[in-house]
Amino acid sequence: MTDTLISIPRRSFIVGAAGLVAIAGTSNAIAKQKANIVTVSSRADGLSQSGALFTRYGKLAIPAGGRVMPLFQVELITKSGKRVVDRKYHANATATSTFQVEGIDAVAVQRVVDTLYQTFISDLTAAGYQIVSPAEAEASEAWRKLKASVKPSPFTSETGDDGSSIFFGPSEAGVYVGAGDERLMDSGIAGIASFGNVASQASSEFYATKELQAALLSLELSVAFVDISTSGGGKFSNIFGTGEASVKGKALMQIVPDRSRLWFHQYPGADKGKQELALEAVVHPASNPVTDTRDITSRASKLGDAAGTALGILTGTGGSYSTKTFEVTVDPQALSTALDASLSGISAAAVKELTELPSAAPGKKR
Repeated sequence: MTDTLISIPRRSFIVGAAGLVAIAGTSNAIAKQKANIVTVSSRADGLSQSGALFTRYGKLAIPAGGRVMPLFQVELITKSGKRVVDRKYHANATATSTFQVEGIDAVAVQRVVDTLYQTFISDLTAAGYQIVSPAEAEASEAWRKLKASVKPSPFTSETGDDGSSIFFGPSEAGVYVGAGDERLMDSGIAGIASFGNVASQASSEFYATKELQAALLSLELSVAFVDISTSGGGKFSNIFGTGEASVKGKALMQIVPDRSRLWFHQYPGADKGKQELALEAVVHPASNPVTDTRDITSRASKLGDAAGTALGILTGTGGSYSTKTFEVTVDPQALSTALDASLSGISAAAVKELTELPSAAPGKKR
């Protein structure tokens, strides 16, 4: 295994109205992350950096001694990609890259997730929260309706933009996806996909909170294996475009901030909507479990790019195309170690920040 970060750039551009084509060489320059980057390699790491990891959205809290119905979810993003089109007049450029992840041992990951969930429950209990038992949950008609949205762990789903993920929850409880989860709005999963179902599910979340007299609380952690950045294109590229489009990928494990959070409906106060502790930092493990990256672009894709570029030259309109597919391989054992170390730290940090909400200042608004 190697800890080397693999840069996978793809750039396609065309210069000149007559169709003079140039395909740029590879580059190791990676766009700077907008979010802070921190390393969490243990429970102690997470606890010491909890304030830098999470940002509060809302003003409600669950005081110690409060009842909670805990949910837990880990997402592994196994396929992702981007397409960029720069529409500069007579100098169009299109770049598309797809990244597929191989080497995930679902059985091993499930063992890690089960351990993380038990530790999450222990941390909530140690912090003074009362955990709703499965028997108590079954007494709620609203929760029984919500169970239609629970999937056996693990399950795989498309997540929009040609993406795909494996979702893990506790073996005995499965995976609950909250109402309005944007990742799965277009995935076609029964009970989640349509806006009508979202409204019904949101109503059931509200009533489950009231019937159980407990906060509905979910920790969701999302793990990616490629950091994708793009340049070129944009809404006004037909006016300000450079005739260049670029998609770059850095192969490494990271916990994704815009898909990781602890959310809850407070009791009482569920009518105030979801409250969130959102992960605001990009989290890296101490050791990167990615071991290899290969260009597996099909011959058909290469021929299609060449034909499209040639057509642009012949018609005088300009056009350049780059369509690439990469296979990113992770070491299964190293992945389990990295997941356990990093996610245990983030989970502990989330519970710590949750316990401090009653005395904290109101947070941001969505």
